[in-house]
Amino acid sequence: MSSEVGADRPEEKEQPSAKKPCLENVETPAESASEPPTEVLSKRKIKKLAKMQKWEVRKKIKRQQEREKQRLKRQQAILAGIERTSPSRKELKYNTTSKSPSPISVAVDLDFDDLMIDKDICKCVKQLLRIYTVNRRSQTPIPLFFTGIKKDGRIHKTLERNDGYQNWDVKISHESFLELFDREKIVYLTSDSDNVLDTLEDNHVYIIGGLVDHNSQKGLCHKIAEDKGLRHARLPLNENVVIKTRTVLTINHAYFSVFTVFEILLRVTEKKSWKEAILSVLPMRKGAKAKEVSPKAPEATTQ
Repeated sequence: MSSEVGADRPEEKEQPSAKKPCLENVETPAESASEPPTEVLSKRKIKKLAKMQKWEVRKKIKRQQEREKQRLKRQQAILAGIERTSPSRKELKYNTTSKSPSPISVAVDLDFDDLMIDKDICKCVKQLLRIYTVNRRSQTPIPLFFTGIKKDGRIHKTLERNDGYQNWDVKISHESFLELFDREKIVYLTSDSDNVLDTLEDNHVYIIGGLVDHNSQKGLCHKIAEDKGLRHARLPLNENVVIKTRTVLTINHAYFSVFTVFEILLRVTEKKSWKEAILSVLPMRKGAKAKEVSPKAPEATTQ
């Protein structure tokens, strides 16, 4: 009895053929080289970015709360019959530096972007905001310039975080103050100068070094003025007040400084004496007192 060969043999399963790679999806070396490498952020940088984003949100909420607080304060003052001591928004709108009778101009030299750490850059910009605010609320605002701001530099980028700073009543420029003003009309203010500023000269521009450096760059502004052949002077502090602490001046007394140069100049243009201006601006913690003028000793005579 014959049997068919392979009749009881199980059917052979067809082995699936190996998948051939799709040439369209294969990444060629040329294509991979053209793609920019993704930046790997450190944990510290991620935390810093998250903190900045959180602050931006908080800043808007805080600003809204402050406006609401001021609105309630104004309403309470009206109900209490208290006379307004600060100019109204309508008055501020027309109280511009272009209409001011101020005889001088002030420029803040901000060409120090590379000499400050990020923390001090932020403090510097906060002081610029304070200067603008104090000037805007004055009855005789000083024509104000922020000069030497490096384009896309750290001061520039920090300024841009303040909504609407381009609309401030301030001339903001990337150019140096030397390119904006007549050299003969410039006076650079520095506490290291031997020249005492007794009077403010009409049609002159007074330069304040916009440097927050914790006094690590002592003498820098004086050197700049000397190297560029500019007139320089210091405010008459020692001649008018007695103070227990140092007398190095920066932009504003609120951050790591003794005096606010700009506000002293502003008060003097408002017809205050140097002594009155300095004492009205100086923080109480500095313990400044008016300097008493001692009676003149009789001149020696010879027989």
